[in-house]
Amino acid sequence: MFDWSTKLRRNRYLNQCQHEVMAEYLKSDFPSGKTDYRQVDYLAADLEMTGLDAESDHILSIGFVPIINQKVVLSGAKHILVNSELGVGQSAVIHGIHDRDIESASSLAPAIEALLQALAGKVLLLHCAQLDMAFLNRACNNLYGQNLFVPIADTMVIEENRLHAQNGSGAIDSLRLGDCRSRYNLPDYSAHNALIDAVSTAELFLAQMSYRFGAHPAALRQLLSVR
Repeated sequence: MFDWSTKLRRNRYLNQCQHEVMAEYLKSDFPSGKTDYRQVDYLAADLEMTGLDAESDHILSIGFVPIINQKVVLSGAKHILVNSELGVGQSAVIHGIHDRDIESASSLAPAIEALLQALAGKVLLLHCAQLDMAFLNRACNNLYGQNLFVPIADTMVIEENRLHAQNGSGAIDSLRLGDCRSRYNLPDYSAHNALIDAVSTAELFLAQMSYRFGAHPAALRQLLSVR
């Protein structure tokens, strides 16, 4: 997990890195897996894409918000629209982003750079990390020649594990972000806006941690998806 072996992997990534933006990000210290999760900073993030295939679809927006000292810091929140020559297509009916909205938007490079700057030294918090990481890794490979090396906590996996522990091998309830939030009596937010979903994920994470650990310490490694 994220300790000495992770430092070796990070150093290997750094030695192979040939791009200043990624190199600067990789110089940041990742938190140790032994650290109490409450002493770690997180960056909750979400993407809106034209579809679910990272090889053929593309990122349209990135939203993120930090969690510092177990508090969602809205002053650090950011929502970035991403321009694309390929257009939005039929995905507009899902997220409400239209071609006219991205005409003067940022290109992907400064958007990913802004994400990396905000992410440095933090754990990346996602809901359904497998999907978002496929797009982030493809973007980082295209821009920097390597995957995104980062510790990840996935609120969907955390909830899935909790439900399996509670229900055994039986069927579990929906793992959609809104449905997961409802089980903790969190308010119902509009979905499919990257920033709103990032804030929703941050709030869900804090509720999950409160339910699981209360005021007791717990090692960060218990929350992380292996990367």
